[in-house]
Amino acid sequence: VVSTQSTGRLGIGDIAMAAPAAAAALAAAAEPEPEPVVEEKTSFHVKLLGIDSSMKIKLIKALKESMPELNLVAAKKLVESAPCTLKENVPKADAEALKAKLTELGGDISLE
Repeated sequence: VVSTQSTGRLGIGDIAMAAPAAAAALAAAAEPEPEPVVEEKTSFHVKLLGIDSSMKIKLIKALKESMPELNLVAAKKLVESAPCTLKENVPKADAEALKAKLTELGGDISLE
């Protein structure tokens, strides 16, 4: 550190002392920051948000076909209880296929 007395005797101004600090700031700013890694989701929750009432029967049948563990009564109750979660932890390809099928039949589907 250069004292104020020696800067006066040597004829060094404040500008000369600020230059190295400015150069260091520019060097730090020039370094590119690493971009955060965004993990792509691999499993989704398929949610039924609403239905088109004119397509309700077709939607119930499609849901029953897509989810063989449901009987007709359970599929009907599930469709009528919208908004609800249809499936959890579904692989991306299966979730998108189910969404496309049910959306085509009047369901309002979201993947989360």
